[in-house]
Amino acid sequence: MKTPKELGFYFPAEWVKHASTWLSYPHNENSWPDKIDKIFPYYNQFIKELAKGEIVNINILDSAMKERVEKDLKEIGVDMSKIVFHDFKTNDAWCRDHGGAILLNKDGKKRALVDWDYNAWGGKYPSELDDKIPSQMAEYLGLKVFRPNIVMEGGSVDFNGKGTLLTTKACLLNENRNP
Repeated sequence: MKTPKELGFYFPAEWVKHASTWLSYPHNENSWPDKIDKIFPYYNQFIKELAKGEIVNINILDSAMKERVEKDLKEIGVDMSKIVFHDFKTNDAWCRDHGGAILLNKDGKKRALVDWDYNAWGGKYPSELDDKIPSQMAEYLGLKVFRPNIVMEGGSVDFNGKGTLLTTKACLLNENRNP
């Protein structure tokens, strides 16, 4: 099987203009002890700012969450034409870590997705739902999927679009990830 590079794909730089951002709406109270209700207004403001310039894809648990979030976003004036809800259940809110990584080809017209194996920071938390998100994203977007069989969080790497990757040994070469 050919690698993404052999097929002309690369990781774009973190700062390049992109079509959309993917988020998983917060719901796990264990991640926000005694604070989850306090973070919603800030998270909604974050969504509002993103929606000023791009589509915001939001993974939600169920229709009740969708109704509540939709109501809250409308109340603060979010352009709802920029919001796309997905019934993709998650364990937690860290979509940069559990979501797929988008690749581009040289002319930027073709995309693909990398689906890392995800185990929630070395098995620290449940992750069975989060680990499904990249496949669900790829199916929704109609993208080819590459699975490198590396356990990692998407937020543990940073790309410059020219072949340089920044990370740390602690993130990738940890015994509870990739011994």
